[in-house]
This record gives sequence, structure tokens and C-alpha cells, in this order.
Amino acid sequence: MASQERVLIIRNQGIGDLILITPAIRAIRQLHPQAHLAIAVGQWSRVALDGNPHLDEIVAYPDPWVQNKQPLGFARLVARLRLKRFSTAYIFHSHTMIHLMAVMAGIPRRFGFYDLELGKSGRWLQAKAEWQPNTNRYIADNYLDIPRLAGFKGNDLSLDFFLNEEQQAVADHILNEHGLKAGSYFVVAPGGGINPRQNVFEKRWPINSYVALCTLLYEAWGMPIILVGSRAEANLGREITSSSKAKIIDLIGKVPFDVSAGLIRQSRMLISNDSSVMHVAVAYRRLSLAIFGPSNPRSLLPVSEINQWITSGLDCSPCYCNSIFQSCPHGLQCMKALTPAQVFNRIQSMLA
Repeated sequence: MASQERVLIIRNQGIGDLILITPAIRAIRQLHPQAHLAIAVGQWSRVALDGNPHLDEIVAYPDPWVQNKQPLGFARLVARLRLKRFSTAYIFHSHTMIHLMAVMAGIPRRFGFYDLELGKSGRWLQAKAEWQPNTNRYIADNYLDIPRLAGFKGNDLSLDFFLNEEQQAVADHILNEHGLKAGSYFVVAPGGGINPRQNVFEKRWPINSYVALCTLLYEAWGMPIILVGSRAEANLGREITSSSKAKIIDLIGKVPFDVSAGLIRQSRMLISNDSSVMHVAVAYRRLSLAIFGPSNPRSLLPVSEINQWITSGLDCSPCYCNSIFQSCPHGLQCMKALTPAQVFNRIQSMLA
């Protein structure tokens, strides 16, 4: 009896990055329907894939092993992967070090990205596709180029985020505690820009703008606003709660990401910066508006009436690409020039 084929996907960094490769995960499962399909991810972002039925295994490791290039940790990860005897690797990176990880793990078939602009030739790959960040092409489609190298022909770009009954029940319990029903509240995520590789707080709309927006939303619709975010962003929740005239339920740092996803799933609408939660709204086809400044919204969100984006429209934007943000000589006017009234007007038109 032939042994089962073993296939590995490699993608680390942020939660949003993992959600964006879910169409490619489905494609790889279609290419290898009977294989043992595993993914190697940093512990930070594994929440994006917990419960994904297309995966058989999540090989999670401490993010600094790869992000901080820790030799001992990197060697331990390679050794773990080598013991699992994978025959094929789909690598959603152009970084030579990540490609070499698959080589050192003894994986003979390797598909991945090259990026000539960054000098990443993909020399250790058997087949390679061009990495095209910060273009007007949706990154989820660029990610599908990797399974296309192996013969996949599809174009389904819908995202996945799976919650089990217990996780959704926790979110529903929170709503019951506050007397809320599905569709009777907004979710606002004023943070973002944090991942194991770097912090890019320049992607955040000014907090005083969120304060004003929350007041406008409450005055217009009378619906409470649930704030979500990580523990490191707790100060944002305190500032909005103390300054806004809206009814605020501040859950920033008080619930994990999966529970926040359950709250977004039941909400009337999500308003956020360019951050991982906007991809959750896309996955659930929940109305959302994402506020963009230095990054390119066309590469990060699909063309959609449900999931929209808004910018100030300044000519110097976008300027953030390949996780690289140099500095802004304009004092981040791309974020400051966008007014609460402009964002509120877009929300009005979307809700109408």
C-alpha cells in the first residue's frame, strides 16, 4: 500500500496574510485531495487558520525563530519539518531564507514567489511566480498563482475564517449581556499595524477622528459601538470611551481575535483601518469600510459593494510596500486629511 502524500504550505507574518491565502489553501487541497496537508505558521497568526477543514495539521513555531533570524530556532524548525517527510512545499514568500528552509527540510518539490525588485530570484524553486505587491491586483489572486504553477485553474477569491460553535457562543454571550441582537450595533477597530515583523502605526487613522466618527454614528442611528483590538491597543479604547458621546462597549484587549471575529460576523457594519479584521468582514460578507492611507487598498481588498475602502485621495499615496515604510515627508496627510464627515457620509451611503 502506497504511503500518503505529504504536502506543506509555508506562510508566516500577520493574521491578515494568512486569511488572504485561504483561497490558495482550498486550491492546494483540490490539487491534493488525499494528501496530508500541513501549514507552517508563526504562533502569532495561527488563529487565522485554527479550525480550517482543508488543513490536517498546523505546525506552529515561535515567530522570532524566522522573523528575527534566530539560528537555533530556525534549525529546530527545519528539523521538525524534516522529520515529517513532506514531498511538496507551496511557499507564499519570495524570501530566499524561507525557500532554503524547505530545501534543508528535504522537500524535493518547491513552488514559490520570486521578486526581482528585491533581488529575490527564487533560485531554489522548481517553479515560481512573480510576487506583485502594491499593484492594483488583489493579493489573494496573486497568491493563487502558486497553486496555478501546479496546474490549478480556478479563480475563486472568497476568503475563509472558521469559527467553531464554542467561539461563536462566547461572542453571542457578550451580545446577550449587553442586550444586543445581530445587526443592532457597529464594530469599530481603531488599531492595527502590528505584526511579528514590524509595527506600522502610520496605517492608523487619528484617534480623535474615530472619536468624532463614533459620535456621528450614534447620533444618526442610535446603535451602540463595540470596540475591538489587541491588548496593546487598550489605550485607544479608553480614549474613545472617555471622549465620545456615543454608547461605547470597549472590548479592546478583553476578548481574543476569534471572539472579535464572532462579533463582526453578527454586526451591522465594521469600520477599521487597514488591518486583519477587514479580511474577516470580507470572509463573512459583512458590510465594512476600511480606512486607508499609506497602503494600497486595491491590492488588499476585492472589488465589492459590501466591503469598501476610503482614502483622502492624495497623490503621494500609496507609499507602503513589501512591508517597507521609509518615512513620510508630508506628516501623514493621507490619514489626517480624511475627515470624520467624509467617512460618515460614505457609511450613510453604504447603509442606504
